[in-house]
Amino acid sequence: MEIRTAKAHERDEIVDLISAVFVEKCRPRYANQHYQDSTYELDQSRVCVVDGKIVSYVRVSDRSMYLGEAVMKLGGIGMVVTSPEYRGRGYASALLRDAIAYMEAQNYDLSLLFTTIQPFYMPFGWAPFPQTNFELELLDKKTFAPSGWKTRPFDLERDLTQISQIYDEHNGGRTETILRPERLWRDGYSQQVGMLPSLVVEKEGQIGAYANLAFPDDDQGIDAYLATYYPNLREVGYRNAAPDSLLALCHAILEAAYERNVESISGRLTRHHPMTLLLSEESGSPLSFSIHERMMYRVISLRRLFQKLIPKFEAELTSSAMADRTGSFCFTVGDHSCTLDVNKGKVTVVADDSGVTKVALDTYSFLKVLFGDVTFGQLDELHRIKGLNLQPDEIALLSTLFPKDEPTHWICDYF
Repeated sequence: MEIRTAKAHERDEIVDLISAVFVEKCRPRYANQHYQDSTYELDQSRVCVVDGKIVSYVRVSDRSMYLGEAVMKLGGIGMVVTSPEYRGRGYASALLRDAIAYMEAQNYDLSLLFTTIQPFYMPFGWAPFPQTNFELELLDKKTFAPSGWKTRPFDLERDLTQISQIYDEHNGGRTETILRPERLWRDGYSQQVGMLPSLVVEKEGQIGAYANLAFPDDDQGIDAYLATYYPNLREVGYRNAAPDSLLALCHAILEAAYERNVESISGRLTRHHPMTLLLSEESGSPLSFSIHERMMYRVISLRRLFQKLIPKFEAELTSSAMADRTGSFCFTVGDHSCTLDVNKGKVTVVADDSGVTKVALDTYSFLKVLFGDVTFGQLDELHRIKGLNLQPDEIALLSTLFPKDEPTHWICDYF
């Protein structure tokens, strides 16, 4: 068994392996991810070779992700495959350990993957994190008053610069969103995976909002993965200076659904995103939500992660009643330990276990407070059951450092 970086001439063999193990009809997607992704580098492809043949494979996609205003270096784990006749020999496990070492050497902060076999990845340090889907059952068709905004299909060359700007404005500082440089928008990968919008609302040449919206017939012949696994409403964005454009976009989405006589719209938007609420209000139909945990994160470096969060921590303290508080917390998450020292609005990160208050968390609980899915106060009962007894003032200080948030990971940023 040889574990190593892939070689340039092996990309076709890798695509053959992925297509054979996963879904042959998605071969164009897999090939595109290795030949058209502008972020791709050969050392991101980790291979296991037996008798001169690639029998197992893992791809590490290089991404950057917002955690509040902080930007984290994110290693996206994808396309974990092993030839059926070589399974049960530990090859995929060896590749995952290799991928972890690679991400540590490349100074990643976090790693992210999507899976339906969570127990396989848990022993390697990944833990689930929730995502929210909505479904809107369409009842009576509504009509809407004309708007000053014009709705039209997205045009790549005409619109992309504005769309990229709107995306950055709408998502800057929005926890869990991926940073998208313009080259990523323009490469073949973005088009294959359905990243580009389908419609925009415009006034006097200025785009106010956009949507990535598709119904089953729209995706036929484009990408089999999109048609099979993606919901209807995949992404929206709007300019803060033009909030009425989002209402016009909402009407356009509903009218598109009415035109196709569909019974419901599904989407990957958070519960309190304004588009989620507008769709319900404007259609007169109730929303239903489902939560699944097929997303999994792994901490690659707790110290680097906390170092990058210092400005966010200090901003939270400054704007709260905790600005004059002090505290010393030793966080232990998996095999990582790191101390956060808080001293009257200033935060210091120390790469040791010297913190006075010991905060030992499993990765699952840590992710939930890190991303703001829950606060330390909300987890206090669970923590006490598990033997972590924090004092009320400590809970208040930690809840300030790690406030409630509503993370958003757009589905077209899957890898």
